Amino acid sequence: MDIISQTFPEFAPETVARFTQWEALMRDWNQRMNLVSRPDIDHLVDRHLVHALCLTRFLTFEPGARVLDVGTGGGLPGIPLAIVFPGVQFALVDSVGKKVRAVESMARELDLDNVHARQVRVESMSDRFDYVIGRAVSALPRFFEWTQRLARPGRAGSLDNGWLYFKGTAYHEELESTGIQPDHVFSLSEVTPDPFYQEKYILHFKAPLKAEQFRGSC
Repeated sequence: MDIISQTFPEFAPETVARFTQWEALMRDWNQRMNLVSRPDIDHLVDRHLVHALCLTRFLTFEPGARVLDVGTGGGLPGIPLAIVFPGVQFALVDSVGKKVRAVESMARELDLDNVHARQVRVESMSDRFDYVIGRAVSALPRFFEWTQRLARPGRAGSLDNGWLYFKGTAYHEELESTGIQPDHVFSLSEVTPDPFYQEKYILHFKAPLKAEQFRGSC
């Protein structure tokens, strides 16, 4: 976990120790099912854990905030963020039951009582959240169409409530037909000099979005 201590020196040793436990759990589960692609498992920490934790440089959640991690897969970025923000409630949803069961098991092993995993298609949800997070889920217009009712206006952290999406430069093309532009574009190369993070961003969109802006543009 040297890379975590070097990239995020603000994390306490006990937090880094929990990431070590998380890594062992992820590797164990990945032998049973494909939570992270087989070729990419050797980069679990530097390309997945670091990626998730980059958000902590740009946003601090208030205690009691509600965060939805859409298409969480193996619990990324939700589980790492739940470790850093124990006072924040994280709902991790995915349509694949076996992945949700893996996430539930890892959350129990890590004693994360602020993680709640659900097998559900996000477009069928009606809950309301302060922040909706996505990482490699779908093209942005479709993601907004699925989730536009789920982000409630307000401010439950250092940024206005809304959407946070991990994305590369393709966001320009995806948003061109919608008229939507991010309220903030955070470059992950500001967090780490690793070439992997060049032209990778976290996009912040303030709630609410108007449905007519993206409906039919998917």
